Amino acid sequence: PRPRCAFCSTMRACPVESSTLTRAAPSGVSRRGRITGARVPRGRAGSAPASSAVDVPGVDSWKNDRLTFGGHGVDRVRAPANAPPIVILGGFGNNSKDYVAPFGNADVSLAASLENRGFDVHVVALERKEWAKILRAVFSFGFYTGKGTTEPGYTWYLEAVEDAVEKALKARPDASQVDIVAHSAGGWLARAYIGGALNEVEYAKPFRYLAREPQRREPFPNAPDANYAKKVRHLVTLGAPHRVAPGANDATRGALKWVDERWPGAAFKDQGVSYTCVAGMTVRGRAGKEFQKKLAGYSHNSYVQVCGEGDMVVGDAVVPCEYATLDGAENILLEGVFHSMSKVGTYDEDSRECWYGSDEVVDAWLQRLAA
Repeated sequence: PRPRCAFCSTMRACPVESSTLTRAAPSGVSRRGRITGARVPRGRAGSAPASSAVDVPGVDSWKNDRLTFGGHGVDRVRAPANAPPIVILGGFGNNSKDYVAPFGNADVSLAASLENRGFDVHVVALERKEWAKILRAVFSFGFYTGKGTTEPGYTWYLEAVEDAVEKALKARPDASQVDIVAHSAGGWLARAYIGGALNEVEYAKPFRYLAREPQRREPFPNAPDANYAKKVRHLVTLGAPHRVAPGANDATRGALKWVDERWPGAAFKDQGVSYTCVAGMTVRGRAGKEFQKKLAGYSHNSYVQVCGEGDMVVGDAVVPCEYATLDGAENILLEGVFHSMSKVGTYDEDSRECWYGSDEVVDAWLQRLAA
């Protein structure tokens, strides 16, 4: 029989185990074991062997189907001299204020945490209502066939990223690159930006939203040749859904799949772009009526949207662990860290839980940008 995966304790090939994965161990805590009764859903199996041991909590660590953040044992990070500016990309439904002054409190923002450590921070300008622009995709053929791309539904977002990157570089004449910190959907959209999805938009084409094939595997004739990858030194993704399982309900109508197939894994690593993916191992999804109004039930439903299954699947309450990783990247697993700053299912209510951007959490992944 197939050996059990050291990460998810199931008889299957696990992409998390087959890629570089580091667990940020809680300070002063040493626990080893397998996640008994919890699993990571089936996904793509990578070809690279595991290059680091995986230290995961045992079954006794779970309480009410969740884990609690216990620290990471990493010293407070300080920005090195001449550190590149950081550009923060927001997640689906989020606006800029969520990263600058969530719930009206700038002191607890992700931007403030990074600035207090000496980094130069810029946030992609987003308003919550702008996310309605993804409905432009309903005019495209791919929306109905599940073979959509980032054009036209997400082109506006990529344009906003380019604007933020250019402003960051102009504000720092000494810098030639930026570091991108991308939350949630911003993670896979950052991969589209780095890959040059904007190069393939035919802006001059009449009724371009109605194109049967708005973006293809090969660039359009006479497409601009902007090299977006050269502008990025390091990409850090925080709880980003990097792929959708076959058969799952793809809310992007094929755009995410297109990005993942076009620029798989750490696609520009050989061109100097470093990749770090951060996943939260926090909530165990549970099916059944008794869980419908509980965190485990909400998480189950969220996981189903990404990977097609949710019962006993582990993630950050929104994205399963394995789907927040990339082949070829350094994948960091954080125990007890939630997907967002807001309460699950809302945008305007403080969760009062640790999330990827909490001041007590950021050093676990920020150290990669200080190296």
